[in-house]
Amino acid sequence: MSLSKLFSGLGGALGLYSTVKGFLDASESKREQNRLLKKADAEEKGWYKRNYYGSYFDSAAARAAIKRVEDTLRRRSGQERARSVIVGATPEYSALRSGQGLRSMENVMTNIASGADDRRRAIDAQHRQNRLSLMNAQQQNLSLDERMAASSAMSGFNMLQNALLGANWGKER
Repeated sequence: MSLSKLFSGLGGALGLYSTVKGFLDASESKREQNRLLKKADAEEKGWYKRNYYGSYFDSAAARAAIKRVEDTLRRRSGQERARSVIVGATPEYSALRSGQGLRSMENVMTNIASGADDRRRAIDAQHRQNRLSLMNAQQQNLSLDERMAASSAMSGFNMLQNALLGANWGKER
């Protein structure tokens, strides 16, 4: 057997090996990419559910604001009762002061609810942006996989073709 036949056979075997190994490595890489994208998708969905559906009234800032208003109303109420005893305030005046306190609490609750709506809109916008980023990453991965598979297949086929062309079929001595 001549040296050229040996090298042609080796070239063909390397081409075949390279093609198969490339396909297997690409397949493994693709599985890992899919696993990571699924994990990122699950984390994004969890973040969205926690933040979007969470009660804004249970947040530390909202509870602190409500507590401040309650404390202020409690303090003012005590002062007004003491003042009423000293000056002899009418029941109408006491009712008017109570109504003002309730309006203060209503304003705080309205502001908190408005803040919750703004927060939800921001969370929803961030969620849409994150989902779009994940979809773009998947699109880029698929495009790269397609190009790499075509390149790998063409490279392997070219090596096999070169090996077959160098084999002098039917012209052996």
